[in-house]
Formats: sequence, structure tokens, C-alpha cells
Amino acid sequence: MTDRAADAALAPAHRAPLGAPDARRVRALRRAPEQSQRDFTALLDVLARPGRIRRLTVPDTAPAAAVAACGLIDVEVPVHVLTAPDPDSAAWAEAVYAATGAPRAELPDARTVIALRPLTPDDIAALNPGTPLDPETGARVFAQVDAIGTDGPHATELLLTGPGVPDGTERRLAVRGLTADTVTALAAANAAFPCGVDLFLAAADGSVAGLPRTTRVRRPEEA
Repeated sequence: MTDRAADAALAPAHRAPLGAPDARRVRALRRAPEQSQRDFTALLDVLARPGRIRRLTVPDTAPAAAVAACGLIDVEVPVHVLTAPDPDSAAWAEAVYAATGAPRAELPDARTVIALRPLTPDDIAALNPGTPLDPETGARVFAQVDAIGTDGPHATELLLTGPGVPDGTERRLAVRGLTADTVTALAAANAAFPCGVDLFLAAADGSVAGLPRTTRVRRPEEA
């Protein structure tokens, strides 16, 4: 079946037949080489400069966290997608696996984790932090959030220090869709460097920010 015919067949419910990924979702997540290169450059920059915000080009309706991850996922890297309890979220998870060809893994065994729902402290605690001899096996997490760099009553304010932040200063980052308890769990997970997890935050407008395991993250009310 051609792509056009597949689109017509899927149009009424925007849903693939049971057991098959949605063709339009899969295409939305597949990145051309030049797109992947731009994504890689932006994601590398935000990881090297914690708190800096860059922007990716995200197709309409596609979760930004999934788009960011799909540009970097290697076909040999085990992946786990955290989904909300709704068919749309599950359909995007199936599209991730189809678009990347990466093997599925349980959360503790995954090298790449995509959170299509808010991360919880239990999620963070279950992540693979790697080992002192193989810290690179620690999980890389792409988390969907509501907004980055936007203040408001529902924003969690983070103060960041460490490599990539000028000495003697703290970089401020406001995030909506990341709870204070999850931030505390992240700090605990990264307390035994070089073990830990690297976190990318991605919002619907394509904004991305990075919190590598080398960054000390605290909230203003903490000492």
C-alpha cells in the first residue's frame, strides 16, 4: 500500500489496525539526516550548557520528547516508552518502536527512556544509572513537559550549577510539568557520579533543555 493509500485508510480514526503502528505517526517521528544532525547539535548544546534552551522543529501533534529521541536513538540501544493510560499515548509509543527499529526493554534495562507522561520519583528510581566502570550505560531520558522557561504558579524553578555553568553562578530554569519531588529524585539518582542519568526536557513548542548527571539541581527553597 502506498503512503497516500495508507493515510486514507487510517484517516477516520487516525489509528492503525490492532497490532500495527499508525503510518502517519511513524512518518512524523522519522527524521531526515539533516534534521537528525540539527537535532543532535541542539541536544548536545543544551546538555553541555545546562539551563540553556534551544528549539527543535516538531511536526504538529507529535510529542516533542519522542521527536527529539528518535533523531538520536541507535537501533541497538534498548528503549522504553512511558505512556499515559490512553490510546493516543500508546499509539505514539508503538510509532517510536516502528520508526527507530530499536529493541524494547523494561524500564530498568533501557538505555533510552521516552516519557510521554509526567515523570515520577518512582520512574527516576527505576532507571539504570550505569556502573562506575561503565557509566555510559546509564539511561538517557527524554521527558515531555508542558513548558520550559515560562514562569507561573505551576512552574518548578530550578537552580543549576556544575560543568557548563559559569563558576560562582547558578543558572535558573523554570519548567512546567516537572514536579519538585521528581527533581529531588533526580538529584538522588545523580549523587554518585559518574553513575547517573542524563535528562532532556522537551515541550510541545519544540523547546528543549538538558540536565546532565554532572549538574547539581536544586530548588530555591533548598539550602
